Amino acid sequence: MDRLLDVLELDVLDLADPDELRLRALQRPERASSFDSVPLVSLHDAAFAPNVPPRQARDSLKFRKRFLQRLKPDTIGERGDWLRFVLVKADASNSSAMAPRLAPGAVLLLDRHYNSLRPYQQGPPNIYAVRAGTECAIRYVLVASGRVILRPHNQDWPVE
Repeated sequence: MDRLLDVLELDVLDLADPDELRLRALQRPERASSFDSVPLVSLHDAAFAPNVPPRQARDSLKFRKRFLQRLKPDTIGERGDWLRFVLVKADASNSSAMAPRLAPGAVLLLDRHYNSLRPYQQGPPNIYAVRAGTECAIRYVLVASGRVILRPHNQDWPVE
C-alpha cells in the first residue's frame, strides 16, 4: 500500500474526506501533556496580581509537570486563589543588587505559594520577590526586631 501511495504521490490523509477528518479531530480526547506552560509577567504583576490574564503575559515557557509538582509549597496566609508559578525577568536594579548571583536579564521561576521564611533547603539562602512599596524587589529576606530586611547579595548595594 505504501508503494502504491508513493507511485500515486499521495499521502494516506489524501484518501480521507476533509470534513470527516475535522469532525474526528474535534471528537478526539486531548492527550494529557507532560508539560505546563508558565507565563512570563512583569515584576509588578508577579507581586501584586493574584492571576494574570493571558493577554498580560509577555511570553511563556514550558516546564515538566513532574518538576513543578516536586516543588514544595509553604504558604503563610491565603494564597489559594493565586496562580502558583510565574516567570519574571530581572531588571537592571534587581540584577545589580543580587550580582553576581543574578545575571542581568535572568529569567526567574517564582513559586508564589512559597512565601514563608523557612529555608527551602540546606545551602544558599532563599531569594524572594518582595513587594516594596509599588515595586518588586528581588532580595534575600530577614526579619529582625519586627522589621523585614531586604538584603542584597552585592555588598556595595544598600540594605533596605
